[in-house]
Amino acid sequence: MLTIQELKFETSTVLALNGRLDVQTGPSLDEVIPESGLVVLDLSDLSYVSSAGLRSILQALKKTKSAGGSLRLCSVQPMVHKLLELSGFLSLVSTYPDREAALIS
Repeated sequence: MLTIQELKFETSTVLALNGRLDVQTGPSLDEVIPESGLVVLDLSDLSYVSSAGLRSILQALKKTKSAGGSLRLCSVQPMVHKLLELSGFLSLVSTYPDREAALIS
């Protein structure tokens, strides 16, 4: 199960993910990614990411970049961070220790 809390600001959106990002829950992330601006995925409460979940993050990255925006990750848990590192995602998307850092950088 995945829940997504959305916080909107003038030119940015924070999406706080809670639960598991996998083949069943990935489409719900795809649906809420804004077309433009800065998008911050807060992964502090994300406990699991499958390869399908990685695909959803990659799709979010492509969607925001094609619209002239950017995608950032924050508060990535160690287990998820290791998966992102092993899969090469850390060379594609910037990570930050918390929401504030992701929003102001």
